[in-house]
This record gives sequence, structure tokens and C-alpha cells, in this order.
Amino acid sequence: MATDGYSKLSVDGLATEVGTTRPTFYRRYPSIAHLVLEILDENFGAGPEANTGSLRGDLLAMQVDHVKMMASPLVSKTLAGLFEEIANDPSVHDIYRDQFVLPRRAHVRRVITAAVERGEISPATDLQLEAVCDMLNGPVISRVLLPIDAPLNDGFARSIVDAVCAFLGAPPAK
Repeated sequence: MATDGYSKLSVDGLATEVGTTRPTFYRRYPSIAHLVLEILDENFGAGPEANTGSLRGDLLAMQVDHVKMMASPLVSKTLAGLFEEIANDPSVHDIYRDQFVLPRRAHVRRVITAAVERGEISPATDLQLEAVCDMLNGPVISRVLLPIDAPLNDGFARSIVDAVCAFLGAPPAK
């Protein structure tokens, strides 16, 4: 996965590499996508919760981790192929949504709720919360999937967090 990418994975190749058979593979996994999701879950899980005491700090901690995950060859070389499976296989779609998307969106909601409780920002509407989640994820996914040769690093994570904080009405970074 990390060297050749998703498109080069095959059940026969995997079975040979680990010394098993196709039937054994299919007894455990309905498809390669299911195996890939298990590997990604074992390596990255639902992402860390952040509690730095500030909106900007929490979002930055989460975004730096998200960028690191997406920049890893394990993800960056499999994401395009996996997205095709997500679009075409409802079970893969549901696993990806439930194990990766929804937990991370819930983390963001908790961070924003905590910032509201601390008085850092005004309460956000559900629409704003959804927009924030999309603002945090969309640019990172774009950098992974589009051939723009732009950096995917902590500076990029910081620029996204600055935009999100401005959108939420948080004071500028000091």
C-alpha cells in the first residue's frame, strides 16, 4: 500500500505475500477495500481529541495530526483508489464514514462547543459546524488527490486553522 498504492493491490498478491490463499482472504475480508480500511484504522483510528485550552490550539493540534495522516504514504497512495470503492460499495462507504469521518467531525464539534463555553467565540449553527468540518478536510484531501505539487505540512495546517478561526469570529492569532 505505502509503496505501490491501492491500484497495485490484488488478492492474489496479498495472499502470496503473507502465505495464505484467496479463500482464506475472502473468509476474513469481503474486498481489498475492507482490508485497507482495517489497516488505516489500526494506524490512524478516529484521530486524537485535543484539549489545549484554546480553539486555535485545539484545531491546530487536530489539523496537524490530520495533515500528517493524509501525507503518509499509507494514505496518500491509497486514497484515490479507496474513494472509488467508497463511492461504489455501500459497506465500504459506511465503514469509512463511521470510523474516520464521523468521529473526526464529532471531535471538531466538541472543540467548538468548548470554545463557546470558554467565551472565545459565539455559538455556531449546525450549518456553520458542518462548514468548519468541510473547511478542515477539503483542502487537505485536495492536496492529496490533485497534482498541484503544493506542500502538505504544518504551515498548511496552520493556514487552514487561521481561516476557520476567522470564519468562526475568533480573535486573530497572536
